[in-house]
Amino acid sequence: MVKQNLLIVHQGALGDFVAIFPAIERLKKHYQTIDVLCQSRLGNLAAKLGLVTKWYPLEAASFASLYTHTADQKIEDLLRSYSQIILFSLSFQLEHSVNRITRNSCLRLPPKPPAGERIHITRYVIKNLINYGLLKQADLDMDHYYLPINPEGKNNPAKDIAKILIHAGSGSARKRWPISNFFVLEKRLRSKGLKPEFLLGPAEEDLMDIISDHGRKLYRLSDLVELITLLQAAGGYVGNDSGASHLAAFMQLPTVVIFGPADPVRWKPNGPLVEVLRPELECSPCFEINPSNCPEPECLDGTTPQKVIEAFFRVYQD
Repeated sequence: MVKQNLLIVHQGALGDFVAIFPAIERLKKHYQTIDVLCQSRLGNLAAKLGLVTKWYPLEAASFASLYTHTADQKIEDLLRSYSQIILFSLSFQLEHSVNRITRNSCLRLPPKPPAGERIHITRYVIKNLINYGLLKQADLDMDHYYLPINPEGKNNPAKDIAKILIHAGSGSARKRWPISNFFVLEKRLRSKGLKPEFLLGPAEEDLMDIISDHGRKLYRLSDLVELITLLQAAGGYVGNDSGASHLAAFMQLPTVVIFGPADPVRWKPNGPLVEVLRPELECSPCFEINPSNCPEPECLDGTTPQKVIEAFFRVYQD
């Protein structure tokens, strides 16, 4: 039996949010409507991809009032209108506030597995939802952790299979492959008759000048709907471990992701055409347990442009 309406509250950034998209797709089979309370840019993204019906801004003062003694009437009315609420949060206070406001079912789940637990974030989330009876065991099928139908897909008149997007940034500078390697990659792709173009998010402007030198095509993205449009029109993608890489893979774009200090077992982007590169090392991935990288991080330096090129042509479909 299809249940009523579900509200998902998610306080994470782009990569964490995209990683739960397969769980949302599965939940849609069991709820008439699914809405989300999250960062505005993420809510807009989820709605554009058809994953949710409505979204509400996490930045609103009414949401912040949940951390006070008296919640705003707007947020109280909103929470009471949902038959099921899922909080992807570590905050006991948030859970207490929601349960004080509504008698409807509220479930708080950790947004990601504990550091050091080598389970993929998407699998971890879906297993928790199964344990609480919100999903079925069959929903663990790892072959379908991506967007079932790519919006506009191959029929997109703007699609250029030769256009290859390169994202040299990341939410953390610790995860960045050397920019000089991306320029070697760019040159190799051009030699193969492809058209590499760079993109940067709003927090990566420190790379803007060096990338835009020598007339390189560079997209400076102000919102995630712009990113969706670019991904839909491209033939492939190469980038660091980042939220943009998760989105490219989820949208079924041939994707190569360069991992360094983070663990791809936990964070590999979901998609049918994804190659992840990280050298085999004696040291364990340290991003979530150490405050900084090694002085000479072999986890990044050990991946060569040639290895990236080879990985790219294993997934690229011309």
